[in-house]
Amino acid sequence: MITKGCLLVCLAVLFCTEISAQDCSKFRERLHEANKGNLKLLRSKMSLIVHLQCMEDGTEFLPSEDMLRSIDMSLEENAKVVIEEILQQTSLIFRQNYTKSAWDETSMDVFQKRLDEQMKDLKTCLNAERQTGIKSPRLQQFQLTRLRVKTHFQRIQAFLREEQYSQCAWESVQTEAHQCFLLINQLIHRIQQ
Repeated sequence: MITKGCLLVCLAVLFCTEISAQDCSKFRERLHEANKGNLKLLRSKMSLIVHLQCMEDGTEFLPSEDMLRSIDMSLEENAKVVIEEILQQTSLIFRQNYTKSAWDETSMDVFQKRLDEQMKDLKTCLNAERQTGIKSPRLQQFQLTRLRVKTHFQRIQAFLREEQYSQCAWESVQTEAHQCFLLINQLIHRIQQ
């Protein structure tokens, strides 16, 4: 026999899940638009001349292609984990000493705001999925995915420190961030509406 209390709790959970699902219905579209804005802003701040000079000087971050290839992107939730971690790690890096980069404070604020909004939307949708009882038997795989992305960004942070946050180092990091946002574009298409 179902009690009134149990029925009310079930209805509340169902209502909250429905609200969360509505919040996520336009998630992919919002994520794509914000990502396009991030790519446009990154391109506007990247200097081809400085980048070529830095390559000649030998100041260039060499990305770990294996890290991205080793991640199983076939699972939608894994793609969301990668996107979430890229956004978080990018935000952390760009909150560091960026004074030698070509970014003015207003552009940096816009970039950070977009990253924060994307992370908030993604967390809302991931939490909504978890509340609906979607449990993944691949929890260890998602944790490993998260660790691989973090390790990649730790290499980027170490590179910045080694190069003393020079303009050349920031140019290389912006190029790598650009590549990561292109990857996010690919991953967005794997996320269902």
